[in-house]
Amino acid sequence: MMAILSGRALWAAIIERLLNNDLLRELFLADPEAALRPYNLDARDLRWFSRIRTLEDLEKRQAEFPTSTQSGAAPSAGPFPKGDLEEAAADEEAIRVVNTGFASEDEPQTPWPPERPLPPASLTYFWLQVGEPVEGSIELVPTALPDDLPPKARLQIALFGFKSEFELTPDAEVGELEVQEDGSVIVARDAYVPPSLRGANELLDRRLFFPVQTPAKEDKHHLRCNIYYQQNLIQSRLVTMTVSSSQQTMPGALVSELDYNLSHSLNGRQLQGMGENKLSIMLNSNDEGTHGLRFFGADDTEQKKALFKNDAELTEGALQDLITQARNAFRQVAWEGGGAYAANKPYRYYKNVTLDKLKGDLILLAKPGYRFYDTLIKQLANGRSGARELKKMMLTSGQIQIAAKRSARLVIPAALFYDYPLDTSLSPSSYKLCQSFVDALGGNAPLEKTDCFQGKCPSHGDRETVCPSGFWGYRHRLGLPLDIANAPDAPVAIDGADKLEFTISVSTDPNFVMRAAHEEHLHKLKDGMVWHYADTRNESLDAMAETSPHVVYFYCHGGLDGTIPFIHVGDPKKDRGITPDNLSAFDIYWEKRRPLVFINGCHTTALEPDSAIDLVSAFVEESAAAGVIGTEITLFEPIATTFGEACMQRFLVQRQPIGEAVRGARLSMLKAMNPLGLVYIPYVMPNLRLV
Repeated sequence: MMAILSGRALWAAIIERLLNNDLLRELFLADPEAALRPYNLDARDLRWFSRIRTLEDLEKRQAEFPTSTQSGAAPSAGPFPKGDLEEAAADEEAIRVVNTGFASEDEPQTPWPPERPLPPASLTYFWLQVGEPVEGSIELVPTALPDDLPPKARLQIALFGFKSEFELTPDAEVGELEVQEDGSVIVARDAYVPPSLRGANELLDRRLFFPVQTPAKEDKHHLRCNIYYQQNLIQSRLVTMTVSSSQQTMPGALVSELDYNLSHSLNGRQLQGMGENKLSIMLNSNDEGTHGLRFFGADDTEQKKALFKNDAELTEGALQDLITQARNAFRQVAWEGGGAYAANKPYRYYKNVTLDKLKGDLILLAKPGYRFYDTLIKQLANGRSGARELKKMMLTSGQIQIAAKRSARLVIPAALFYDYPLDTSLSPSSYKLCQSFVDALGGNAPLEKTDCFQGKCPSHGDRETVCPSGFWGYRHRLGLPLDIANAPDAPVAIDGADKLEFTISVSTDPNFVMRAAHEEHLHKLKDGMVWHYADTRNESLDAMAETSPHVVYFYCHGGLDGTIPFIHVGDPKKDRGITPDNLSAFDIYWEKRRPLVFINGCHTTALEPDSAIDLVSAFVEESAAAGVIGTEITLFEPIATTFGEACMQRFLVQRQPIGEAVRGARLSMLKAMNPLGLVYIPYVMPNLRLV
C-alpha cells in the first residue's frame, strides 16, 4: 500500500499542483472549498490553505518548503509504469481515447484487471482518463476524441447509481476535464483525490477518480457514466460489474458500454454549435420495469456557477399513467368532450374564444402538468433539497435537452411541465389568471419579452393563480434528440448559404379547407425559395429522393397498418401511405444537406408519439434527417397552419434556432389566446439552425 501524505508534505504537494495546473489554480483562487474538497482535508489543513488568496501567496508558500519536499520528492508522485498498450501508443502520434476502469482502495494508481470481479461490500474507485490507451481499461469499444475539439472545451463527467446497487459518495460524483491547446486533455476539477495519491500530481492531472462502494450482494451490478459539454449529454456509458468474493477471473467481469451516443465522433464544430443547456434530462429503462431519469444542469444566476446533478426512478406503469393524463388534458382542450378523437368532435378554438375559456383551459393543463413535475421531483435522490435547487435553477428561461436512449417508446411531455407552486385541490372557479400575463396579452410586445416569461412573474408563489409562464414549453427552449445506433451525429447546423429549398407533400383531402392558403403562405415566406411540391405518394417519394431541401414538410393524414405507422399524402381514397421501411426501399438519404422534417398530421390519432416514434426514428436513421417535429395529439387545421407558419417564419426567415422557433410559435399562438402550441414535440437538437 502506498504511503499517505500528511502535514507539510501534503501541503507542498498541493501547492505544487496548484502552481502547475492553471485550471485548478483558477478554481482555487475563486472557490478554495471546491478546489480542496476532493482531497478530504482536515480542519487544520483547511485553515492553513485559507490564508492563501493570491498567486503571490502560493509562490511564497512554495518557497517555504525545502527542495526535498517539492517537485518529484513527494511519495508516489510518479512516473507510473506503462503497460504494453501505452508503450505502443507512445510511439505513434498522440491520440485521445476515453478510458474507464476500476482500482482498489489500496492501489488506486493501478487499474483493476477487467476480467476480475470486484469484491463485495468494499470501497473501490471508478476512474476515467482521456489520452493514450490505458492497460486495464474496461471500454467494450474504445472511442477516441477527434482532433478538432475546441481548445479550452470543458467536459463534465458525472456518475449515476442504480437503486440498491453501487453506493456513490456525495460531493464526489462529478469531475471536469479540459481540452488544451496542444490537444491533450487534463483534469480541471477533481471528483475525489484518493488519500494515497495526494502527492501523485502527474496522475491526478490526467485521471479522474470516483469513490464507490460495492454492494454486499454478489451479482452483476451497474453504474452510469455520462459525459456532458455545456450541460449537453454527449455520451452515456452503462458500466456493468460482476461482484463476487471468489475473485475467479471471467471474461467480461467489468465492462463499460457506450449506449447513448448523440455525438459518435464528439466533433468539435458540432459541440460548439450545441449551445449551453440549463438542464439535461436523460430517460432510460432500467431492469425490473422501471425508468431512470438522470438530471444534470448548471445554475449560473449567481456569482459562482453551481452544477446540479440528481436522478429519479419511476415504474413504467407510473410514468405511462402520467403521460396518459397529460395527453388526455390536451385532448380535452383541443376538442369537445375530450377522449379519443373522432371526426364528429368539433375543435374548441374555431371561434368564440374568450379570456375565461383560455383561463379554464390553462388551469386544465396546469394541474396534470404540475402533478407530473411534482411526481418527478419527489423522486429525486436528494429529496426536498434537490427539488428546491432544481426549481430555483429553472426559474429563468434556458435551453433544455431531454435525451431519449435507444428510441424510447415513452416520450415525456416536457412542454406541459408546470413548476410554479399550485394548489391542485381547488375548484376551477377558485383560480385566478395572472394579471401580468393578462396585461401582456393586450400589449404590443411579444410575450417572450415580458416579465412573466423571463423569470420575473409577480404571481409566482401564489398557489391560487395560474400563469402560462409556469409551463416549460412557454418558458424554455426544448429539444428531444434521439440516440439512434446507426444514425449520423445529430447536427446543430444546416447549410443555408444557398437559396432555401422547401419540399412539401400534402394530402388532397377536400376536408382540408385551409390547405391552399397554407401552401401559399409557406411559399411566400422567402423570396426566391426553391419550392418542391408533391400531392401524390409517388411524387412525394420522388421529391424526397431527388431534392436536397432545408425542410421536408408534410401536411397530411396518418394511419396504422396493424402496428406500422404511415404518413398519408395525396388522394385519401387512392394513394397508399408512406411507411418507415419505404424510406430505405426508395433510397431516401439526404447526403448533401440534412433537412428538418416537419410532420403536421391532421385529423388522425396514428401520429401520436407511441405510434409515430418508428417514423421519427426512420427519418433520422435511414434518411439522415437533422430532426423531426411531431405532436402529442392529433391536430386540427387551425393549429397546424398557425403553428407551422409561425415556426417556419422564425426558423427559415429569422434563422432562429429550432428550440427558440418552436417556443416563439407557441407564444405567438398563446398571444392569440390559443394554448395548443404546447402539443408540438421537437425531436431535434434545440440549437439546430440555418447557417
